[in-house]
Amino acid sequence: MTRGVRGRRVERLERLRASAAQLLRPFDPLTLRRGQRPLLALCALLSSCYRVDKPAGPAAAAAVPAGDGRTLRVFIWSEYMDPDIVGAFEKQSGARVILDTFESNEAMLAKLQGGGATYDLVVPSSYVVQTMVRAGLLQPLNRAQLPNLKNVAPEFLNPPYDPGNRYSVPYQYAATGLAYNKSRYVPRSSWAEIFGPEDRRSFVLLDDPREVIGAALKYLGHSANTADVAELRAARDLLRRTVAKKGFQGFDGGPGTRNKLLARQVDLGQIYVGDLLIATEENPQVQVLLPREGTTISMDTLVVLKRSPNPALAHRFINTLLDAEVGARLSNYTYYATPNAAARPLLDDFLKEIPALNPPPQWLQNGKLDFIDELPGRRAQRLYDRIWTELKSR
Repeated sequence: MTRGVRGRRVERLERLRASAAQLLRPFDPLTLRRGQRPLLALCALLSSCYRVDKPAGPAAAAAVPAGDGRTLRVFIWSEYMDPDIVGAFEKQSGARVILDTFESNEAMLAKLQGGGATYDLVVPSSYVVQTMVRAGLLQPLNRAQLPNLKNVAPEFLNPPYDPGNRYSVPYQYAATGLAYNKSRYVPRSSWAEIFGPEDRRSFVLLDDPREVIGAALKYLGHSANTADVAELRAARDLLRRTVAKKGFQGFDGGPGTRNKLLARQVDLGQIYVGDLLIATEENPQVQVLLPREGTTISMDTLVVLKRSPNPALAHRFINTLLDAEVGARLSNYTYYATPNAAARPLLDDFLKEIPALNPPPQWLQNGKLDFIDELPGRRAQRLYDRIWTELKSR
């Protein structure tokens, strides 16, 4: 681990410690619904971690000449890019990289479809790629400009959500696991810790419909992407019983759950593995496991917008991110897993030693690890929406 990376990690740990009390402070029901205040505090925290130039509106976006060949606009999740990678690319290319951030795929799509600021490169989750293709938002990638695509592990190429990687390349991914604090409770490696009949442990679920419903489906032995009505009804009934338990502490994002585990306020938390690892480095008692029934995996991707003013520069940046050393540096910064096979030997030992960050390769073949895919049709989406609406209204 380089001193620079360690220094940034220390800074992030200090920010987490300083904000923990605020993140865990009871919400004000008169102003925000449950979960919003911690998330807003987190957004402010994350936005201070690296340079982000956010356009104030259409006027600010228009201030940068379109197609100048020297400005790359990237729309990306918060704290998902090592600023040193950006700085090195700017120095090497002579270009300026502007990062703007979003907090959900839905917000990202709404901004792009609503005629927001013009971007070149976007980092959507895999299940959104085909939605963006159908909406006419993406341009096909020029493979000749991406020689480093050879570094991507074969199991992550030619995915169902983008056959032939015509529009996207994999960026970072994370499985969803079961987090715990060993000083409070050590669970079995099973979703039964949450979905089983026992009601002795306090737990938090992710504030994400596909993850929560997907976990219930995996526990029942089904695909996390099923559209089968009977299977979804079984998952709905299971989740009804789950959220009715005394131990259920609500829905929360990964950072909120992470802080509750650090404070020993809950026994268990459903969480993205990458979101927990900064807490693991601070306190080794905080750990995460992958349940034996299997789990979901979210792959984020790199795509070039059809209206990109600088597509050649966007391709150049993508190819840089696919470099082995750059790919390792990225995961060493984000704590998320890399699909870059050439980068894996260069990862920090800390990341190599965490089984939950590196699921067994056979899990991708035997159905235990489900990529969250786009649902097949509006009917299936309505079923998921109804289940989620009912759960959140309880």
